[in-house]
Amino acid sequence: MNKVHRSQLAGMNEHFRRYSLDFFLDSMVKLGIENIELWAASPHLYIEDVTYSEVGRIRKEIERRQLQLICVTPEQCIYPVNIAAREPNVRERSIHYFLKSIEVTSELGANMLQMVPGKGYFDESVEEAWKRSRESLETIAKKAESLDITVVLEALELKESNLITNVSELKRMLNEVGSSHLQAVIDTCPMAAAGETFADCFRELGKDLRHIHFVDSSHLAPGDGTLPLSQYLEEISRHNYNGYLTLEIVSSRYISDPVKPLENALLCLGVSV
Repeated sequence: MNKVHRSQLAGMNEHFRRYSLDFFLDSMVKLGIENIELWAASPHLYIEDVTYSEVGRIRKEIERRQLQLICVTPEQCIYPVNIAAREPNVRERSIHYFLKSIEVTSELGANMLQMVPGKGYFDESVEEAWKRSRESLETIAKKAESLDITVVLEALELKESNLITNVSELKRMLNEVGSSHLQAVIDTCPMAAAGETFADCFRELGKDLRHIHFVDSSHLAPGDGTLPLSQYLEEISRHNYNGYLTLEIVSSRYISDPVKPLENALLCLGVSV
């Protein structure tokens, strides 16, 4: 397994959801993880409910610990958020959800927001849902440009979305929106499900590959699954990628003890704890 430099790693709080945000932040400090990606969801920070005074308090807690917030990822798979929804009220509410998310990202002092393309019905034309997603992203990208936030768009597995499930479709959407403030994030799980590698992603996306979610199969901690992580790290290194690798660990098996899988992941990646 190739080693990863500690400064390139980012921790994420999604599998800390049964613990307080302060516990997550303190855990990052103890583990020596300097960068964090904030999963913006209840109970830590829910976009639709959070006030800007609460956002300010959270920013102070992050900065007090000398952590760097590199990305904000609002929950958009569990909640009824879908920028490609056929129902106008759902789609409009979803757009406003992300417009506020961009404002929150700016207030937190971060410069990157992660998104997914939404999804359409299986019994309607994919192109109709694609058009709705694209129009929503155009609106969101304009807001992001006004606050100098980069939105990074992620492909998903077919069980999650029927719109963008591989790197070619991801590149197509970036081209159609045509905004310098809309780029790509690659997650190792959808990438593997599409039968792709980082070599494919870098070839297709080039400099538009801005961010990486680096996890094992089924969003397990690195070392707990079956993905060829060593091969992935070699490909990432070969392409001189200097962005972050976020450990987006999601599996419920880690809920009661969220720190241990991160300790094991750091060892797996050659980073001493």
